[in-house]
Amino acid sequence: MKKNIVLLCLIGVLTSCDVLDQKPESSFTPTNFYKNADDAKAAVSAVYDPLNNANLYGQVMWILQDQATDDAEWGNGRSTANQPKNDLDKYTFTPATNTFQSIWSTVYSAINRANAVIARVPGIPMDGDLKARYIAEAKFMRGFYYFTLVRLFGGVPIITVETTSLNDLSVARASADDVYKLVIQDFTEAEAVLPTTYSTADKGRATKGAAKAFLAKVYLTRQDWPKASAKAKEVIDLATYDLWANFADAFLIANKNGKEAVFEMQALSGGFNEGSLMQGYMRPNFDRVNGVAGFGDDPATENLYRAYRADDKRRNVTLKLYSATSTPAAPASVLFPCYVNKYLDPTATGNGDGGNNYPIIRYPDVLLMYAEALNEQSANSADAYTTINRVRNRAGLPNLTANLSQAQFRDSLLLERRLELAFEGHRWYDLVRTKRLVSALKAQNPTIPVDDHHYLFPIPQTERDVNPKLDQNPGY
Repeated sequence: MKKNIVLLCLIGVLTSCDVLDQKPESSFTPTNFYKNADDAKAAVSAVYDPLNNANLYGQVMWILQDQATDDAEWGNGRSTANQPKNDLDKYTFTPATNTFQSIWSTVYSAINRANAVIARVPGIPMDGDLKARYIAEAKFMRGFYYFTLVRLFGGVPIITVETTSLNDLSVARASADDVYKLVIQDFTEAEAVLPTTYSTADKGRATKGAAKAFLAKVYLTRQDWPKASAKAKEVIDLATYDLWANFADAFLIANKNGKEAVFEMQALSGGFNEGSLMQGYMRPNFDRVNGVAGFGDDPATENLYRAYRADDKRRNVTLKLYSATSTPAAPASVLFPCYVNKYLDPTATGNGDGGNNYPIIRYPDVLLMYAEALNEQSANSADAYTTINRVRNRAGLPNLTANLSQAQFRDSLLLERRLELAFEGHRWYDLVRTKRLVSALKAQNPTIPVDDHHYLFPIPQTERDVNPKLDQNPGY
């Protein structure tokens, strides 16, 4: 799968990767491209490809999901010259902040690729089962992209047909409820068709378990606790996933797409321009690997570091605390030199050439979703305790205190999610859906001017300039 997805020579979905095919790229059109199974495969691969774009999980999504939370903060002796990142960190962003435009345009481009597959692949003469799977993969990814948009921006324009001209491009925002209906429909239809596993060559593609896990996350976000617990339990009952014995094993490059991986952004090192940025961008600039300095993105807060118990095996895998006397030494100007340690590739020869996949959903996320949904339905659920303790025990922690109130278990569960899933893109969503964003950020840094209107990001101003039907989120 990593070769199928990342080694793309596509412009949109209309060009070929066959180096022996000398037909000019400009000669590929929708009418002469969707002709056979290879074309269908290339088109579906192009739907996945934006995941590793710098405007999505290549980089921008870390900023939205981590930098804008109590887990990461710039400043405190570090350079704050990158204004868009600093604005997100300090909640001084505006609709004109280009980060929002970057993700909006990239996601809608990906949605258009999915719409093209859904519309055009049915007409290709090819194996029926494979055709159905490709369409299901496109629906899964369309559901994923719309789920991304609705959680960040609220209601957004719903476009389910391929855009083939520059006419009629002004579409009003649908309600968040209607976007969620489409997301649930796409994941549900994908779930019914997708396989449980793939052969080695296709590992990384959307699976039945991934569709179920995302449905669980959608229902959790919507606070539909019975459906959330039911879908999470279905993932567990597949018996396809399991925890690695050691927390650190989940992040070894050798274990990519392994037993904890429910859905990952695929990365390929080796100079193909499809490597991951995490291993370099999250490493500080005073810590060099193969002579290459990092950039120190998403520097961890002392608030997060102190949230781990000293005996929690996850802390020193997730974070690395330097000092002015360590090797390498941190600048004395940095007040708390703590950085992400989770994504390492000691063989990388460039910051953008890591072999690390980005874990969009790991199995512990499913376990914790299940425990949370059970607790919200009934306090002192035995299954909820058993499930959260699986995650805690793997981290070297004792069982959670028994007979907690529903509120106490909820607090413990959300802390467990923070510690287990730090810098995997969940913290902002967890704080938003539980209405704790403002209080958490104020506790970490009371000078950050965050308030209730920040539970959604602004609609990009550039989009509103060209589409008069787009209204703005309140407060912006």
